[in-house]
Amino acid sequence: MTPTIRVLGRVRLSRTTEESTSVERQREVVEQWASMQDAQIVGWAIDDGVSGSVDPFHTPSLGPWLTDPEKIGQYDAVVAWKLDRLGRSAVLLNKLFGWANDNGKTLVSVSESIDLSTWSGRMLASVIAGLAEGELEAIRERQVSSRAKLRELGRWAGGTFPYGYVPVRVEDGAGWRLEVDPVGRSVIQSIVDDVIAGRGVPYAIKRLNDAGTLIPTEHKKSLRGGTPDASKRWFQQTVRQLIRSQALLGYSMKAGATVRDDNGDPVMIGEPLISLAEFERVQKMTEKKMTYDRREVPYALTGIVVCPGCRRPLRHSKTQTKRTMKSGEPKVYEFVYLIHPDEYKDRCEYGRSTPIPLDYAELFVEELFLDEVGDLSVVERVWMPGDSRDEEIRAAVAALDELQALIGTMASETAKQRLRSQIQAKDAELSALEASPRVEAHWKYEPVGGTYRDQWESSTSEGRRSLLLRSGITFALRVDTGGQRRTKSAPGATYGEILVPADLRERLGISQP
Repeated sequence: MTPTIRVLGRVRLSRTTEESTSVERQREVVEQWASMQDAQIVGWAIDDGVSGSVDPFHTPSLGPWLTDPEKIGQYDAVVAWKLDRLGRSAVLLNKLFGWANDNGKTLVSVSESIDLSTWSGRMLASVIAGLAEGELEAIRERQVSSRAKLRELGRWAGGTFPYGYVPVRVEDGAGWRLEVDPVGRSVIQSIVDDVIAGRGVPYAIKRLNDAGTLIPTEHKKSLRGGTPDASKRWFQQTVRQLIRSQALLGYSMKAGATVRDDNGDPVMIGEPLISLAEFERVQKMTEKKMTYDRREVPYALTGIVVCPGCRRPLRHSKTQTKRTMKSGEPKVYEFVYLIHPDEYKDRCEYGRSTPIPLDYAELFVEELFLDEVGDLSVVERVWMPGDSRDEEIRAAVAALDELQALIGTMASETAKQRLRSQIQAKDAELSALEASPRVEAHWKYEPVGGTYRDQWESSTSEGRRSLLLRSGITFALRVDTGGQRRTKSAPGATYGEILVPADLRERLGISQP
């Protein structure tokens, strides 16, 4: 009596094609074959949503049946509706064929009548495997071409969408477009406002974390109907990447570069989240990353006190001292000092000045500030954007810079010629814009009410720092102890100077030092 063939049914459905036969239909075909062969189905290896390019040995369901010794002994044949349900790569399929031969297994494709137990079946399988791989390559090429076309049309090509937008299906036609997400846009605008107002990225991070605002990845998860993790926190890298991306301007991006049309103009994926003037100001204000104060909330004098010699900001240094109290209990004392940046100590005449205790520096700065401007009316810099033509000129210049930088990276003459055409079109546009009269964007000081003393005395430490940053006022400070250690009895001589920007000094009517 011929022993019953033990069958492992193989079903795979890929999300990459709409022409796949359903899981139910594939199972039905395998069951019909088993019934006709008087075979017994002992198990199913069903991989739903797994691409044919994945190695069969690494697929979630079939993989264990090919690698687990206990499971390998439970079946004699792997039966699938078509050969491409086992895989679409000729290399990977031949690897599977070799494994089956070494382990005494048979692979069967029902629709193509392939049985690897015969030499003709093995030959036909090799031919079909090559065709399957070609079909997979065609699928990939169609996907790449479709995504490129969608980007050119300003449509969303799928994948990860920029924070501040949400995918919406296009009503008149196929595909999707990106619309502004009010929640994301509000968060972005609040960060931009913090940076422009001088409160800085660390302040924005603390505010967002204190408010329990979802980070971008978790917010997008909630938009897709998932359950977000509200415990994840905002960090500097997250915020800086967000506000330095041109996606905020509604530009279509590919691999970090702006997608442009034949005229060199950026392809728009949606309405800009912030204005070009705001974007440029944020880029300027976040060019240099603060490496000397990584706390969520900076010290009050971070970026405010500089060396009188090289004018570089002094950084904060924290030390701890452990002492034993009379009760025998240990107590830790923390001290914070302002010191010269280590990397510039040997390049500046004051590079090895005595460290300045932070609390002493804060009192000294307060006294200097109030003595100099305390009784004057507060004026703050307000950014006056130029007309729309001014923004268009800056956008055209940025486009030219980007296109010219790309030419050197292109190998093909066709790509270079297209870039040259885009550059010529953008250059002609820039010439026309420059020939027209325009109002340049500029800073302007405007009174905001009250005196500097009023604002200083009514503000918190963060508020005082913000006031100084918005005004552009800094302080040059050093302590000279003659090379000796600073003590209470020998505090040394303190040299300080308030540095008021020339335009603010003129606006306030302060004489030049």
